[in-house]
Amino acid sequence: MWHRRFVCLWAGQTLANLGDVFYIVAFISVIYAASGSVMYTAFVPVVILSAQSVSGLTAPLFFRRWTLSRMLVLSQALKTALLAAAAVCVDRETGTQWLWLLYSLGAMIAFMDGWANPARNALVPQLVLRQELMRANGLLATSDQTVHFAGWAAGGLLVAWLGASTVLWGTVAAYVLATLAMLGVKPKLANAEGEAGLRVSPQQPQGDWLTGWKTIRNVPLLRQLVALDVVMGIAGAVWIAAILLPYVLEVVGQGEEWWGYINAGYLLGSIVGGTLLLKYAGRMNRQLPRWLVAGVSGSALMTLLFGSTPYPLAALLFSFALGPFLEIALVSKQTILQQETEQAALPYVLSAKGTLDALVFGLSSLVMGALAQWLGTRAVYLLSGLLLAVAVGLAWRLWQKRPAHAGEQEQGQTF
Repeated sequence: MWHRRFVCLWAGQTLANLGDVFYIVAFISVIYAASGSVMYTAFVPVVILSAQSVSGLTAPLFFRRWTLSRMLVLSQALKTALLAAAAVCVDRETGTQWLWLLYSLGAMIAFMDGWANPARNALVPQLVLRQELMRANGLLATSDQTVHFAGWAAGGLLVAWLGASTVLWGTVAAYVLATLAMLGVKPKLANAEGEAGLRVSPQQPQGDWLTGWKTIRNVPLLRQLVALDVVMGIAGAVWIAAILLPYVLEVVGQGEEWWGYINAGYLLGSIVGGTLLLKYAGRMNRQLPRWLVAGVSGSALMTLLFGSTPYPLAALLFSFALGPFLEIALVSKQTILQQETEQAALPYVLSAKGTLDALVFGLSSLVMGALAQWLGTRAVYLLSGLLLAVAVGLAWRLWQKRPAHAGEQEQGQTF
């Protein structure tokens, strides 16, 4: 697994993800300082999520023209140029009219991520051996969680200490390094067996805008995986700040600081789960569907326990314990999807799935928020636990359709 191409992918994506956190923190700080408006500040993540969702719809059009590695380089290079323009904009700020330019640049930077995310995940099976795929996914997931855990705290401290402009220029430098790292990601081609034991075509994947959706529709196991994703996505909406913070204040009876403790507990638990995946990936890879069931079952149980307790320490413990179970479920699900999808169709499937995930998250956040207002926050956590129990049934059916020994089949076989 630790060869140059995968290390370049991992290092480049880690730097890019850290830069993403830093520039968002800097944007929030600058916009709040210039406008004094909480509403304008809250609009930053809305713009970013919206741009990423739209980008996911357009990504298949570019998969037809460029290889995955070229898309990674191009998207990261464009992000670097756009962020440099934003840094110049912040340096020369006058009045408040320039804030709309900052929103536009932020939207375009986020738009590039809609290309990069499916390209990255589709490249992983081309860069590592089949038996190393779960370990590679676990490493990337753990890195993502660690960056988000440390990045927000470090970004806030750096902005307070150095100022938003300095942080933005430092992020531009990180983006430059990430772009250089992406140049080393290109997998072996020329009719040879790839690193994963799969035949790698020298041509970019061929398809159209509907290729991913058609593949999901036509492959029963992919339909089950996406259905599982949808149910888990709806259940996961209860962890947004708009629901978790009132729960902490009203049910747990603690101050806002406990909202931070519970978030930190979950992220630490996710990092622990990722570390376990790295250590035991070889053993778990032989029983992927079983571990998927175990991860979803544990997530359901921890969510029900969290929603049932009024005690702060118990809530903190359950949020921490949720992290490893959910990380195991998510990485197992991602690995099965990569193994069960033909290589040429994989970027299209991941793009369609990413768009669906964003849509489900947005709609379910609104629905869960309305239910929390109507029924109370405790009720929606219990509802989330019940939805995850439904997800356990879907994971169990998938286990029955895909035997545990499937992960041990001969390398190079396409399902």
